[in-house]
Amino acid sequence: MVSRKIKNGILKNNSQINGDYNFELDSSLFNAILDSISDILIVINPKDYSIIAANRGYRRKEGLLTKDIRGKKCYEITHHKNSPCLPPKDKCPMLETLKTRRVARAEHVHYDKNGNTYYSEIITHPIFDKNGTIKAVVHLSRDITDIKRRQEETKKTMQRLQALALRDPHTGLYNYRYLMDRLSTEIEFSSRHSLSLSLIIIDIDYFKSINDAYGHAAGDRVLVEFSSFLKALLRRTDILTRYGGEEFVVIMPQTNKRDALSIANRLIAQINKQIFKVASSFIKIKVSIGIADFSVSNNLVTTKAIFDAADKALQRAKDAGGNRAAVFSELYRGKKAKTVSDDYKEDVDVLKRKISKLGQRVDQAVLESMYAFSKSLEARDYYTAEHADRMISIAVALGKKLGLSKQSLNNLEKSAVLHDIGKIGISDVILRKKGKLSPEEYKIIKTHPQIGAEIIRAVHFLKDVVPIVLHHHERLDGLGYPSGLKNGEIPLSARIIAIADAYQALTSDRPYRKAYSKKKALEILQKEAGLHFDKKIVDALIEIEKRKK
Repeated sequence: MVSRKIKNGILKNNSQINGDYNFELDSSLFNAILDSISDILIVINPKDYSIIAANRGYRRKEGLLTKDIRGKKCYEITHHKNSPCLPPKDKCPMLETLKTRRVARAEHVHYDKNGNTYYSEIITHPIFDKNGTIKAVVHLSRDITDIKRRQEETKKTMQRLQALALRDPHTGLYNYRYLMDRLSTEIEFSSRHSLSLSLIIIDIDYFKSINDAYGHAAGDRVLVEFSSFLKALLRRTDILTRYGGEEFVVIMPQTNKRDALSIANRLIAQINKQIFKVASSFIKIKVSIGIADFSVSNNLVTTKAIFDAADKALQRAKDAGGNRAAVFSELYRGKKAKTVSDDYKEDVDVLKRKISKLGQRVDQAVLESMYAFSKSLEARDYYTAEHADRMISIAVALGKKLGLSKQSLNNLEKSAVLHDIGKIGISDVILRKKGKLSPEEYKIIKTHPQIGAEIIRAVHFLKDVVPIVLHHHERLDGLGYPSGLKNGEIPLSARIIAIADAYQALTSDRPYRKAYSKKKALEILQKEAGLHFDKKIVDALIEIEKRKK
């Protein structure tokens, strides 16, 4: 056996027995140096993979004494294997060192004293004798389990962030970035294989009014519910994305404009039937849809061109009143560019008519939207919704009887529809209470005229309706609310709505009592005339009701 001593970092050859090698490490200094190294270190005989020496770090990690380690194979202890590591499956840095005669690095899975795996970063150093032969390999390793774990966590985090970068965090749908990349890919694919491709843009009509009436939290929830509802209606091949705000875009591969229009109309029909329940509110929405398709003839062959075309179609659908779908190619086919007219007066008149017509459409659409909100009270307070419908004819009849102008009658009709819209802000517990309201509950219910006025105040064409809604619970004796106005201080239309409101309330079933007969209701109003109600208006109501008999 060959006995070798390590001196000055070089192995010295002393003797040879049976051709085997034994390394006699008799230097206490050398052992002290090994133990001072914080990393895990062993010295391996490259001939048979046996461990010649091991430092304290290795002994502690494996839970073994020096006598238990020396002579054991490195793969037996560190890898729990019965045979050496074999490339290419196993990347053994010692084999690399023996091959290249240089330092090698690798990452391995090792086992500790409890049989638990841990990740190791390994560096192997060759030890040469004076003849340049590798007589030993220093195997230095470091436990990098925590580092690997952090790397995995970082990797997963990056993957999540990458996924989030393509997803809208609110609805979970693909976002604008994904939309543009995917649309470009689909256009290229459709062009290469001569396939059809359509794009539809879906916009929720008058979504701002939902936020105004129900609050932004409810509006956000509607968007989430709408996203899920829309996704369920679409085909598996359709790619639904959120473009931004209340706009959604659907890429429809292998779909021509005719089929896209058919799908769009089906979506509109289903959306019109759907009621979105958010907390205690029941909300209905309408949408407008613009459609464009990949078309060489219309020069719709780029992402921007198709998207702009669908956006123009959407605008045309909204200009037509909303709640409908429009196709770009059908809207613009055959139309020639307009030339500037020499008759500027005619151009001005045409523009005025267009603006007037557009204004009327917007006014009507906003009014319908607000009326829909007042109708949404039906699920919470059935009396309120039915009451609003029946009040209109009474209020308008009273207005005509009192000689109100056409504009005043128009405002009166709007007020009859919207006078209780502020109850949207009142709790169901109070609205549906069967017993008498407590002072605190009555105080809350008295806020609904102010809430209603605030809701409609932002709509310019309803400016004359605001004081009617605000003051329809005032009394002639000044004991009403919210402002305590008296007599002529109360707008005439508000006095009319107050009587129509009271009359319908008296003749309707309520949670806390049965309806009065019309005769009894009129007697109650007559008794309150001059104190609570305007006597002239009460007398007009009595005359109107007598004529119905």
